[in-house]
Amino acid sequence: MANSGKGDVMMARVFGTWCLLLQLASSPAVAQLDLDGDWDVVVIGGGLMGSSTAWQLAREGQNVLLLEMQGEIYTQGSSFGDARISRSLGPPGDIWGYMHNRTVSEMKTLIAVLNENGDSTSMDDVYVTSPVNYVRHISGLDRQRWLSEQSDPIRIAKTRAEAESLFGLRLPDDAYIIREYKDYSGTINPGAVIMALHRGTIYAGGHVAYDKRVTGLSRTEEGFRLVISDLETGVSHILEAPKVVSAAGPYTGALLKDVAPEFEHLITPQRVFLAFFEVKPGFWNGLSGSEQQGLIDLFPAINSTLQTRASGSFSMIEGYSERGAPVIKIGGHYQRTDIKDMDRVWQQSLTDEEIAWSYDALLHHLALLDADFTEAQLHFYAGYSCVYSLTESEVPYVTMALMPDGSPDPNLIVVGGMSGVGAKGSLGYGVIAADLLLGRTETDPAYLAAREAFGFERMRHDVSAKGD
Repeated sequence: MANSGKGDVMMARVFGTWCLLLQLASSPAVAQLDLDGDWDVVVIGGGLMGSSTAWQLAREGQNVLLLEMQGEIYTQGSSFGDARISRSLGPPGDIWGYMHNRTVSEMKTLIAVLNENGDSTSMDDVYVTSPVNYVRHISGLDRQRWLSEQSDPIRIAKTRAEAESLFGLRLPDDAYIIREYKDYSGTINPGAVIMALHRGTIYAGGHVAYDKRVTGLSRTEEGFRLVISDLETGVSHILEAPKVVSAAGPYTGALLKDVAPEFEHLITPQRVFLAFFEVKPGFWNGLSGSEQQGLIDLFPAINSTLQTRASGSFSMIEGYSERGAPVIKIGGHYQRTDIKDMDRVWQQSLTDEEIAWSYDALLHHLALLDADFTEAQLHFYAGYSCVYSLTESEVPYVTMALMPDGSPDPNLIVVGGMSGVGAKGSLGYGVIAADLLLGRTETDPAYLAAREAFGFERMRHDVSAKGD
């Protein structure tokens, strides 16, 4: 079964991830470099999307420079920590399922390249496989008739009796639960993915520069002029490149204001928050082995049983505390607030109301177990503010930018608006972005559907709609 031994794997992963990150960060291959060079393309933003694009371009022989404003260890993004939900369940032709599956395939290729070059990396450094739980209100069950038409291995409980029989859960009368069982459905580790991509980019002949912030981007007759600030020394550097990929997350609008100003209105950053709760060790150790496994199998989860967007939550086991108890991360896609200072939002503490929402949402999900969880069994371990970069439809862009005359610019690719859907499909977005820059495509209908959904015509339509 896909979740066999998952508890041991997750425990090992906490230590394995840090070993991997320390190995990569300490390698001479990631040393700082002189930015001068005959670059084919500069990729701005070394998070998941920029790193995925740089890797794809480098393996195709492009002389790539990847600029990242953070250091070697990635600490800021649309989420935080060692786990994001990775899932593929969806109706036939679902683009999100395709992006997940494409990322798994591309990750296997990347890991093979790393190991060919002397690394010791495996899929277990990136993924923890588990049942993914979808807990939903019964009113939406009629819209899930496609479940019988898709190929992912699932089990579904539509009644309290079925949930008890299949999963040992206390399902509310007005809810149903789907469990997805599939290799590499569970959680994906963003930090491990980013570092693996940087390593792969370097092995393929590309270059990665950390602590470099692009403070200016303008067009020239031959391409683009970048003003780059070294955040360690404060020294600015001028660089010219014929092609640019912007994967700057919430900084996209400000970065592109002089070359593609439409994105300032198309992508809106908002603050979201994450709360981390340790299951108190005394309570955890008092559970039987089957009860502990039942709790582990309850995550990762998307719980939308209360029917309102604001009450929906996502949760997962982030890892284990130094006391050996699970640390559960929980957040809500629609727990959003405006941002006053982008550079300081990451340090913003959770409010009492946000912590209370997190307790309530987690207890609501844990109520599915027979173990009588109360707030007393949970220790608020940490809180973290992060940023979602949102399009109006909440479907991201992987597109050529607009030229001043309204035509597509084949030399400026924008990858943005990924929040909430990015991690599980990250390497798939990199494939599409690289293809756009290289002027190539694929014939797979799923690839073409995803490329169209994220692409230029939709973006241009959104620009027109904003202008009306």
